[in-house]
Amino acid sequence: MNAGINQKLAPIRFLFLIQPDNQERFSRAMELAWSLWGGIHSPIFAYYQELPVNYRIEFNIGISTIDYYKNTIENYDPDIILFDADITEPAVSALSGERNVKSIEKYLEELINGQYDHAISVTEIASHLLKNEFKFVRSDKLTLALPIIAADNLLLKAFIGALPEFVKSAIADIYDGNDAFGRPVLDWASMENYRDTPVVDVLDMNIYKLNSWSTKPYKRGAAIYFMRSDRLQDVINYWNLRAAGWQVVPFAIDLAENPYIKGYIARFAEWVTKSQKGNMSMVTNLVGNILPQNEADAAWTKVLPADSQNSSQRLYSWQGWFPRFWASYEYQDADQIKSEIPFYHSHFDHYDVIEERIEFKAQQLPFEAHYNLSRESAYKIVLEISLHDEYAEHAELLTGITNHQLRQVAAPIDFREWRLSRAGVHRTINRSDDRIMLSLPKALDFFRFYFKNTGYDLKETANSKLAKEVLKNIGGLRFGRSFLRVGPLKIIELFEGGREISHVQLVAEIKKTMGIKKVDDARYFVNRLLEHKIIEMGARIQCAVCDQHGFFLPGALSEKITCPVCRNQYALPMADPDSIAWSYRGIGPFTRTNKADGVMAVFAALSLFQSEFGDTRGKSSALFGFELSKGKSGIKNPPKEIDLCLLIQNSRDEYKQPDLVFCECKTYKKFTEKDIERMKVLGDAFPGSVLTLATLNEQLDEQEIGYISELVKYFQRGRSNNRPLNPVLILTGKELLPEQYFDGFRTYKDKIKPYHQFNDYLGAITEFSITEYLHIPNWWEICEKKREEHLAVRQGIGQIIKGLKDRF
Repeated sequence: MNAGINQKLAPIRFLFLIQPDNQERFSRAMELAWSLWGGIHSPIFAYYQELPVNYRIEFNIGISTIDYYKNTIENYDPDIILFDADITEPAVSALSGERNVKSIEKYLEELINGQYDHAISVTEIASHLLKNEFKFVRSDKLTLALPIIAADNLLLKAFIGALPEFVKSAIADIYDGNDAFGRPVLDWASMENYRDTPVVDVLDMNIYKLNSWSTKPYKRGAAIYFMRSDRLQDVINYWNLRAAGWQVVPFAIDLAENPYIKGYIARFAEWVTKSQKGNMSMVTNLVGNILPQNEADAAWTKVLPADSQNSSQRLYSWQGWFPRFWASYEYQDADQIKSEIPFYHSHFDHYDVIEERIEFKAQQLPFEAHYNLSRESAYKIVLEISLHDEYAEHAELLTGITNHQLRQVAAPIDFREWRLSRAGVHRTINRSDDRIMLSLPKALDFFRFYFKNTGYDLKETANSKLAKEVLKNIGGLRFGRSFLRVGPLKIIELFEGGREISHVQLVAEIKKTMGIKKVDDARYFVNRLLEHKIIEMGARIQCAVCDQHGFFLPGALSEKITCPVCRNQYALPMADPDSIAWSYRGIGPFTRTNKADGVMAVFAALSLFQSEFGDTRGKSSALFGFELSKGKSGIKNPPKEIDLCLLIQNSRDEYKQPDLVFCECKTYKKFTEKDIERMKVLGDAFPGSVLTLATLNEQLDEQEIGYISELVKYFQRGRSNNRPLNPVLILTGKELLPEQYFDGFRTYKDKIKPYHQFNDYLGAITEFSITEYLHIPNWWEICEKKREEHLAVRQGIGQIIKGLKDRF
């Protein structure tokens, strides 16, 4: 077995909470962010115990204060939250989850004393540049510049960079005596000349070697932001848009006549036109809720790029609301404000698994960081784990567990900081780190923590242990898929109940059932059954004492054999070899009825989910055969056993909440009312989970249709993220036993559209299955009917109002 590890080397990310309406506090937080590598990706927000009305209006916030901050923190995904000392630490901790929190004053004190923990200073990058760029006199007159900007010019400081005094002094000392160092005085009037000067400045050092990563680069935000340079909240808004990864032009309308601003807007519009690569480009003018439209229009006429006046290839759209950075992920995604991850380098490699662990070297910085004994960490790597696990023993997708639990399942002997988020596993790195040792998370351990965090205790069942052994016998999911077809299962069925099948009879059945013409091909399949320990070969011999037949494995044959019925010894009939019938029988669970106690149906369901929803980008974790209980009393009518549970990541969008899937699996038995009641209990206990009913039968009978229809309607009474409360998925032999590996949903081939696959593929399949097997209205049809009824009511009210107006 091997495992794939993708590493993204990234700077430590901060989020600042400051006192509102305080220019000095914002300037301090901004300068601190500028002084740290990658700091411009660290957002700055005002902290309110309760969001004021005017703030809610500006950003159209309709959720509670605590949800506003939690969603915002989740969006930007910082490693550390820094806060003004007059904001209480307990208040910040209540919002931060498991993230580290520290006061800005304390952190600044540590930096001034040279204790750069959880960060890399731009002084270290300045030192690197001195050794590599400014060691000798340059012919291109490139200099390292720390511009001198007026303290009240907040927008320019946010735009080009400003450092704390102790950092500026440190860089000046590093470059002492070097002519390549300069301190130009800078304001908006001199920006045009500064742009044409070859310099490395604060912005260049802050983002040195960094890239931005997003799963949806086509949704990367870009806009011209209409603002005022003298309004503090506007400057904060600009900072936070850029911190989220937006390409944003700060168009201060009070600077509309400034040549640099005009030129910047023109260059930005040209960049958008080229990047969109179409016959028509669209440039977004972001106005928001506060700036009056007439003021925005007046300013726009002064800066509108000249080539846009008569251009039919470029349009400007006006956006009158601020992107909802504070909302749930679906709204962040729609507004293109889901924060990107700044990183230097991404590296993927495969590693051998030794004793359930992998060991690999952490990616190194593109420059030399200072060695500091007090530095716990300098940067981090974001890990994504890809497992090629044929036996479903490990958890590939990790979600819903705490950082402490993460360490228990993945890094029990590692002493660095580990953190889990939707972006992956974050692990801090110091210069002394040479190798990282990662334990592969066991599925059972992971799910125990996962359900414990929802209030339930998990207990593995005997059937789970049996299923694991059977899966090993058949060679895991990859090799076992060859048995998950109608023909092979019918052959395996021959051995149920302990039946013994002669070689001649078995070959004949294989040729007949599987459509095999050549005897050698049938023998090859017999050999596969033997290899995977599904059957065993032996001699069927009649006892000379009791006349009963016994089955003897080849190793048990000798001149004297013992009858398994009467226990008497008798001679092997060597003089009559024709009386010895070479036969086959099932091994262990394959001698039982119901397809090895139903585990083949479970494997078929798991194989289908992995093939259809776990492509090269998708991840999943699975566990079969367990019971859930809640405390001493247990769940109301607790399920005796859950056949299969999966957590499935959306392969097109890793930030979407993974789907929790519960499966009730049958071989050729029928679903009963008791099964449906169990699924109802599970759905009520886990809202939003996908309830799957899987059977190897190709059709449902009328009674099953009635039972399942009742379950579907029970959960169609409410909505959960554009789905019913709990979607119901129906899988039959058509989907579970396809002749071709990626052909499980061939029934829906003509119905599945690209927008289904790129949005909510699993949700779409649930609705298709309801239409296919139950012939009742699915969720989409119910929603459409409600929409039409709502429109009819509105039209009726409109006609009544019109009639009253005409009458009076």
